[in-house]
Amino acid sequence: MKKYFFYGVIIISIILFCTGFINRENSNVYTNDLEGTLSYGIDEIPKDLEKVTNLSKRHEDIVCAVSRGLVSKSEDNKIVPSLASEIIKDSEGIQYEFKLRDDIFWSDGSKITPNDIVDFFKELIKQEDEENIQALLNVYGTKEFKAGKIIFETGVAIKGTENSVIIRLNSKNDNFLSELTKPQYRLRKYLVMWANIKKNYSALIYSGDYKIDYVSKDNMTLKRNEKSSINIISNINILNDDSAETSMAAYEVKQRDIVINPPQSELNKLAEQQRLITLPEMKATYLVINNKENSIPIQGRREIYNNISKAVESYQNLNSNEFDVAEGSFFREDKKDLTKLQARKVISNKEGEWNKPQILTLLCEDNNENRILSRSIQQWFKDNTNITIKYSLVKEEFKDEELKKRYDMLLINSEANVFDKSNLYFEFKEYLTENQNKILEKQIINKTNYDYSSLEESLFDNYNILPLVFYNENIAISNKISQFKLDGNGNIDFSTLK
Repeated sequence: MKKYFFYGVIIISIILFCTGFINRENSNVYTNDLEGTLSYGIDEIPKDLEKVTNLSKRHEDIVCAVSRGLVSKSEDNKIVPSLASEIIKDSEGIQYEFKLRDDIFWSDGSKITPNDIVDFFKELIKQEDEENIQALLNVYGTKEFKAGKIIFETGVAIKGTENSVIIRLNSKNDNFLSELTKPQYRLRKYLVMWANIKKNYSALIYSGDYKIDYVSKDNMTLKRNEKSSINIISNINILNDDSAETSMAAYEVKQRDIVINPPQSELNKLAEQQRLITLPEMKATYLVINNKENSIPIQGRREIYNNISKAVESYQNLNSNEFDVAEGSFFREDKKDLTKLQARKVISNKEGEWNKPQILTLLCEDNNENRILSRSIQQWFKDNTNITIKYSLVKEEFKDEELKKRYDMLLINSEANVFDKSNLYFEFKEYLTENQNKILEKQIINKTNYDYSSLEESLFDNYNILPLVFYNENIAISNKISQFKLDGNGNIDFSTLK
């Protein structure tokens, strides 16, 4: 008996000794059972958070969680103060004064000062790619500073006072505050160190409600900033999942609390369980009907659009959470104009004769959204018409202008931001007629007029570029979560999690 007892003690000692060598990376992958911890998966744990150029929306979420900006955008697109307590704009709309709150702190407990924000903007202008800082490049002196022609302190109109930051623009910009709500403008210290976040995360201090507490190739943990002024979840565990299917499988065994855009096959079930949140996105898909040497007459283009609209509506009736049908509106928000939409619907249903082809060809980029639309359109035409739809899904080849000209139709994925309509129409520029391009150019010259109704009516009159669907963001949540919101830029607002 003593011999067995001796051997038992030896075995237990060996097990305990070996346990001490377990890799910390693996031991931190799942902390879902901890009180006040939520977890969700993304396709890759980011290595570089310095520039937003190569960040996905979910990587931007991390920047938003650990950083705050002067202003933010609520889910209903309202500009609200964040680090600022008050925003004073001069009568010309050129100078902005941001008065700072008294209760804003870095994660190390030190107070956030106006000079901290000025220093950050200085570094951001130097380091970030130009396309991501257009709001700041409209500030007096910033372009010259970025080009190395002047000194920031004496030549750039971004100044700190005792309790505020003052910014003066070159010219009036109605979108300035909206731009400042984007992730790249959120206050970060020692910006260059964010280029290697795994190496430097513990040396950084953070201005947001969370700080990065741990990073590995498989896991990033965000911990509540002790100086945060709101009551929020203590820990956010972000895990490396290679697909939505992987995240969903972990969700089913209670190892994920949030799944972003779960597989289409799961949406109806999640909705029935009341575990699905569906939120409107700015993503949209538009139909371009090529008119190669008038090969498809106006009546043909009208009927093609009418039938394709019926096809996507038929799919949406069975899968209501994926997207909303456009119903003739170029922007989701414009669907409220029922008079205009009804008039367009009547015109689209106008019957007439044309020489119908046996085959119509469709080209689009290879992504999940386009696969679903293409299959649905093809099947609907097979069931309801004598026309066969042949579609091609391509990757980089979609940029080939000559290839696109060889197809009857194209599906174009784009951002449909009603507050920046010009961006959408610029994307369409290569597909516009000569007259439509003149309308667009005239619109751009007249910068104060953002009414694109004349261009939209021309697009409908010609039936060359037409709206199809507006996509939704679908998020599966566990029973730990009772409230979940995205901000006006489509990023997760962790401060609202309950």
